[in-house]
Amino acid sequence: MISEILFMEEAEADLEAEKVMSLSRFFYGRTGDTTNSAAYWVDDDGVMQGRDDMAEDSSAKFSTLGASSYLDLPEDYVSRAAQANPIIDANFQQLLTAVKKSLGFIFDKEIIDLEGAGRMGFHIFDERANGEEAQWHVDMPFENAGIVWPEPPAAPFTFTLPLRLPRGVGGLDFQDEGGAERYYPYTVGNLYLSDGLFPHRIANPIRIMEGENRITLQGHGVFSGVSDAAFVYF
Repeated sequence: MISEILFMEEAEADLEAEKVMSLSRFFYGRTGDTTNSAAYWVDDDGVMQGRDDMAEDSSAKFSTLGASSYLDLPEDYVSRAAQANPIIDANFQQLLTAVKKSLGFIFDKEIIDLEGAGRMGFHIFDERANGEEAQWHVDMPFENAGIVWPEPPAAPFTFTLPLRLPRGVGGLDFQDEGGAERYYPYTVGNLYLSDGLFPHRIANPIRIMEGENRITLQGHGVFSGVSDAAFVYF
């Protein structure tokens, strides 16, 4: 159900995690549903502005760097992608290119950023998540009405790249084919790939201490129904 691919060294992953945290003024506070807090904006002179710290409304349980098809309402998703994509491209182009190259090798397909959608993005969890349990779900982000498909979509896939885990601990809760609940531990720097069409949720196995973070690169993809390509997005 889940494939694990060696991708990058832990030290390399930590450098990427540091870059994510340096952009905290551009984070969106997330409650886990489609109620979101704007973390940054464009002023009257067309200049991107952000907060000076990670302060967010009290309902936020985690953050994302990037627009999210499963957390943003359709009317927000496209505009937030247009704001967030230049930030992600400017800071993580090498990482995103490496992920697409790896996926292309695995699937033997051309991997293309989905135009108009959010780039692969990041989940950032801290001590606000303590005591919280994510909802069981299957991945259906392709149903976001803000997405315009250049080619008819076929089979979906989803992937996660852990860049930092609190004390090295984190993973995924999932239900196997018999309905039994299981825990799949992550290793920092490895790429985890599945179709996302089985019940699962982000695991919260340990208490996150102040100053610790769980940072993952997140992405979804859909194979084209007409060409030898796959489109990726967040």
